[in-house]
Amino acid sequence: MTRHVLLLNSDKPEVLRALAARPDLRIRVITREAYAGLYADHETAFVDSFEDLTQVERAAHRLARGGPFDHVVAATEKSVVAAGLIRSLLDVPGQTFDQSLWAAHKRAMKQRLRSFDLPVTDFAQVATVDDVPRAAEAVGWPVMVKPVFGAASRSTHRVDSAADFAALHRAGAFAGLARRGQPVQVERLVRHRGEYHCDGVVRGGRVALAAVSRYFTPPFRTPSELNSSWLVDQDAPAAREMLALHERVARALELRDGVTHLEIFATDEGPVIGEVAVRPGGLGISRTWWHAFGVDLWEEFVRAALDEPSDPRARPQDRTLGRIHLPGREDVRERAAALPGVIEALPPAATGTPNVEVHFAAPDPAAVERLHARLCALAEAPA
Repeated sequence: MTRHVLLLNSDKPEVLRALAARPDLRIRVITREAYAGLYADHETAFVDSFEDLTQVERAAHRLARGGPFDHVVAATEKSVVAAGLIRSLLDVPGQTFDQSLWAAHKRAMKQRLRSFDLPVTDFAQVATVDDVPRAAEAVGWPVMVKPVFGAASRSTHRVDSAADFAALHRAGAFAGLARRGQPVQVERLVRHRGEYHCDGVVRGGRVALAAVSRYFTPPFRTPSELNSSWLVDQDAPAAREMLALHERVARALELRDGVTHLEIFATDEGPVIGEVAVRPGGLGISRTWWHAFGVDLWEEFVRAALDEPSDPRARPQDRTLGRIHLPGREDVRERAAALPGVIEALPPAATGTPNVEVHFAAPDPAAVERLHARLCALAEAPA
């Protein structure tokens, strides 16, 4: 029997590979026209942005003329709310519009988590960039300023004081944020000792598998071509505390089936939630899971979205695994691949990014730190 899937995607190659392995799917696609070539064999409707929900609604109704959808798959951060809207409007099972807001809209997310007594920093939402100082006085300087919708650290700024805000504004630092034309999230800066991510698979309303990783350097201060982390000892007290926090977050989001990516700050008062997403983490995190546990997070993501059964199990670990992105030059990839401890060095064509993606392993955290330093040095070496 044919299953009818509506896919909201950009050029994420992992989800395309997972869906292509299922010959019983009829896939219709909403995407931007820039990615039309990827979907030449599918019925496609184009939008300028997934954030334009009016365009998304019209595109979904147009594609629905070909028959109802059994599943809606949102493969990118920006498409999560759009997919929730479509499910609610067209009565498709899965995450509703409200639930999608909790997982993608930064103010709605923080409000939901705080209502469940989960640790989040103080925050406020304002209409425009010009309103930031007023909100910052309320939550307390210094602050992080960001769009309410958005992935990674795009259009995100640290602002230390009212004078700092004025200087940055005069210099045009907030022009990109203002052009987005959406409300602005103002959050009190979290003073932390380290930044972590906890990734997981949720099935039937319970966490089937989860693991904690630590960033070598905080992502906000790290360019994407050096983004890196390693899997920590899951039995360590700090990791166990974060795994328990992840379970509470999944319950707060009312997530029945899905893959999660939770950002966590380690502070002197305990873990504080940064943000949570209901899709696999990017920049090689899914591939790290494959090397560590034999679990493909994108495959688990698709299984959850299509309501297919799954029972992921982690295999025991006797080494520490890490990942890093490096500048996308072939000489960097070749030198990285030659280093002892490197498992693989993937070229940009295989990662869907401009970067080389390196996965590596060492006997313990200290050794993995040393190998990470050697890999970082490759990024600084001349071509």
